This record gives sequence, structure tokens and C-alpha cells, in this order.
Amino acid sequence: MPENREIQYQVRRKINVAHFIGTLRIGGAENQVALLVNAMNPDRFNCHVVVMHAGGAGFSDALPPGVGFYSIDYRKWNALAALGRLRRYLLDNNIDVLHCHMYHAITKGAVVGRLAAVPVIVTSEHGMNSWKGWHHHAIERYVVNRLVNKRIAVSEDIRQIRIREDGVRPDDIVVFPNTVDTNTTVKDNRPKPRIIGSLGRLVDAKDFPVLIHAIRHLKDGDYDVCLKIAGDGEERAQLEQLAGELGMEADIEFMGVQPAAEFLRSIDIFAMSSKREGVPVALLEAMAHGLPIVSTAVGGIPEVVEDGVEGLLCQPGDPDALAGNIERLIGDAELRISLGRNARRKVVDCYGTAGVIERWSNLYMALLAEKGLR
Repeated sequence: MPENREIQYQVRRKINVAHFIGTLRIGGAENQVALLVNAMNPDRFNCHVVVMHAGGAGFSDALPPGVGFYSIDYRKWNALAALGRLRRYLLDNNIDVLHCHMYHAITKGAVVGRLAAVPVIVTSEHGMNSWKGWHHHAIERYVVNRLVNKRIAVSEDIRQIRIREDGVRPDDIVVFPNTVDTNTTVKDNRPKPRIIGSLGRLVDAKDFPVLIHAIRHLKDGDYDVCLKIAGDGEERAQLEQLAGELGMEADIEFMGVQPAAEFLRSIDIFAMSSKREGVPVALLEAMAHGLPIVSTAVGGIPEVVEDGVEGLLCQPGDPDALAGNIERLIGDAELRISLGRNARRKVVDCYGTAGVIERWSNLYMALLAEKGLR
């Protein structure tokens, strides 16, 4: 590290932190970046957000004033130039901590961060990444693991996957949970529920056909329910087609991207039918609103929701079991009230922003101290 940089650390109080991510369009990881940047103490940290691609609605509008926001406009055909722009930004802004999110930003950020002599590089592992091939695992094992200072998983399930599949040393990866704003309205779960809601990207991992078939099962049982799905994605057309084939056009509303808080206030039960997950931010947000939860027991979800305590869980791919849990909530007001209350308490105690942000702040400071820079 250049000698003059060490001198700067002796006189500069604030730490420059740059979050590097593919985009700030809608998604759980993107939501976490916005929350982290908004909640970091501005007296201790100068925050920057660098994205591989800009454009479109998303969380960039939620960034507070004074946060540096920059797109390197990465494309395959201009990869070297784009990565050069990233290196230049890190150098020009004297970045102390580069925090990379998700695989593509992690692999590129790790290399460029080292070329820019960034003292500390950390990664956030938000998902299971079941799509990875052997070459992705090799890059993680032989490149990323050797360049970054610490890896953070949002659940123990994801931590174990990174250890097993990417060769991360157990001491080099720890669990920091996702966080949500708990300053929300709380659902009154006494009235009989009618509106089932789900929030997420319309992609294969969410397995929305299972939820749609579960609602069909309820309608066949003469339950007066409807389904609202907030989000967008590559499977929207197929899902709308499935609803039409089942004769459920009037019972299912595909709402597109919606403000999460507003959407969650409009529903009575929150449902997830995912077959793969980390710790879904949408689930934590629903818990913060005190909504009764039905979900599949996949990924890190059982670490957050204990079956029968904060929600009702079932195995993935089983629409009858999912429908059965919704039936239980419809017919049992005491159960709805208990689950909603426990879910709200759990997310406030374990996933509130203040506690999680303090852990990130302490980690940044500790890693810099290991370098002798604080």
C-alpha cells in the first residue's frame, strides 16, 4: 500500500465504503444495499454504491443525499474498459472497504479491488447459486477466496454451501442475517382472511405454479379467497397463462412491481412457495408487518421461521400441503394472531436494522484494524 495512504488514515476519521452490485433494480440483495447505505452512521462512514448496470426503477431512488452513485456500464464487449472505470472510481474516492454483492460483482470486484489496492474486500453471499457450474466454483475457490478478506452469508445454509462447493475456509465466512425496517404498521389478524399475497421475482426458484395450484385447491373447497402477486420477471407470461388455463383470471392479480410496505398492508396472509431461497427479504418484511406466514421449508427459511411458532411450513412442490396450511389459518383466529405476534417479535429482536448495521460497522472497523489502519 502506498505510504501516503497510511498517513491519510491517521488524520481521516471517516471510512470510505463502496458497495458493488450488478444493479439496484428490484430484488432482495438490492434492497439490502439500500438499507445498509441508509442506515450507516454518516459521522463514521462515507458510502458509495457502484453498479454494473444502471437504468430502470429500483432502489437507487432510495439512496440518501451525499451517497456516491456510479455505473460502470459493464457489457461483455466493453468488459476491460468497464472494469477500468471501476478501478479508477475506487482510486479516485480512496475506498477503504469494497463490499461486493452476488457472484458476478464478487468475482470482478475481488480482482479489481486488489488492483486498486483497496485495503479490505468483503462479500455478501445472498443466495444458493444452484446455477453455478464447475468453472464458477473454480473461480471462487482459486481466485475469490484468495483475494477477499471476509465472506458473509445471510444464512447458515448458504454458509455451508459456500464451504462445501466453493472451498471457503470455515473461519473465513460468517453469518450476518438480512435486515428490514421494523418501523411498520402491524396487521390486525382477528378478521377472517381473504387476500393471500406473495412478493418476489417471477422466476423459477419461487415456484409460483405451486402457489397458484394451492389457491385452485382452496377455490375448489369453496373458500372465498384471492391471490395477489407483486413482482415481475421472466415467468410472468407463463404464470398468467396457467391462471387462464385453470379458469382463475378473476381470482389472481399479477400486480407487477409494488412498494413492499403498501402491498403488505393490503393482504391478509403472506405465502411463499419457493423451492430455493437464502433468507428472503420479502419474508422478513411480511414478518415485520405481523402477517401470518405460510411458506416452504427451504434454504434459510427454517432458520427464521419455526414451524408452528412464527409461521406454518411445508415441503416444496406440494400445493395440497400449502393449501392445507392456508386453510388452517383461515379457520383459526387464535393461531393467526399468535403466529403474527411471534413473527413480529422475532424480526424485531433478530433482524432489526440497528443491530445488523452495528455488526457490519464493527466488521469493517475490525478488518481495517487488522491491517493497522484504524
